[in-house]
Amino acid sequence: MECPKCGYNNSDEALYCNLCHEVFKRESDYKEPSSFYEPYRAERKRWKKWIGFDVALTIFVIIGLGLWGHNFIKKRKSEPVETTQLETSNEGLGNIFSDLTKFNEKISYPSYTTENFIIYGQKENEVKNIGQKIEAYVDLPLKIGIGYFGFWQKGKVHVYIHDTAKDYQKITGKSDKTSGCSFGEIRSIHSYFEAEYLFEAIIPHELCHVVLCEFMEHKKIPKWIDEGLATFAETRYCHAYNPQYQELLNKIRAGKYFPLEALDNTNITKGKEIENIHLWYVQTLSIVTYLLDNYGQDKFFHSFLLNLKDKDIDCSLAAAYSPDITCMSELEQKWLEYVKVHKQVW
Repeated sequence: MECPKCGYNNSDEALYCNLCHEVFKRESDYKEPSSFYEPYRAERKRWKKWIGFDVALTIFVIIGLGLWGHNFIKKRKSEPVETTQLETSNEGLGNIFSDLTKFNEKISYPSYTTENFIIYGQKENEVKNIGQKIEAYVDLPLKIGIGYFGFWQKGKVHVYIHDTAKDYQKITGKSDKTSGCSFGEIRSIHSYFEAEYLFEAIIPHELCHVVLCEFMEHKKIPKWIDEGLATFAETRYCHAYNPQYQELLNKIRAGKYFPLEALDNTNITKGKEIENIHLWYVQTLSIVTYLLDNYGQDKFFHSFLLNLKDKDIDCSLAAAYSPDITCMSELEQKWLEYVKVHKQVW
């Protein structure tokens, strides 16, 4: 092989020139860069193709899971939440409890029966103890001035005492801000054993709701009247809260109170400040006490409340208390003037 550099004649098998040491390049050994790297590039293309497919698949799965999760959460939010195994909820409790026989079969509480009450609860001794004393509340309709109006002739009142506050909330669907509730249409009361002043305050309070519901023939009445009268009934039997009531009444005198027009639009069970909840109750108690003490029970029950069955609040006030009071704004003014200079003791 002739050296292309110096012209020296070398053997055909020589790899370099024996004279000048130029390295020979053979056609069979040389490859263009594109053809030399083609197998590697083909392999890399296949690798990139699979990587692209994997990425696309991963993105598709993530999007799919996100959409499924969104729809699942949206569906859960739109579906009513069952709060208990008894299928109770915050609405329609009257219908759920309307068949007391089936309800009693589900909770399976032992019961104690008196002349006018049936008391249910797991703690038999405590249930029996309440049962032996509860007939003292038979005079409640008379004590608040409503009269008997045949209330006790219509059947017994069912009193359910649940084991714990959580059981009470779970079964009734009520807020943890409450310690008792009632369902007037079916003459039933619910509370729990550890509730403060269960027998002395909660039971008469809730019993008053049942009595008033029946007196009003199940017609809806303003919340402030319902709770104010129930708290008034409670004070006929329990005086434990009187010092607290007086403290809150002093706050009202100092100008901290709910406008009367807003009383029924205030959801007290969702309040964060417990003092405001107590203030709301004391204010309703004070207004009802003012009407009863200054205008008498007959005007309150047999004129004011009976007019509320088919008239609005202003017309009912005017029918009972005109010319002194003809509307809510006048009631607010008269009541505030009264409590600023008079004592109210319960």
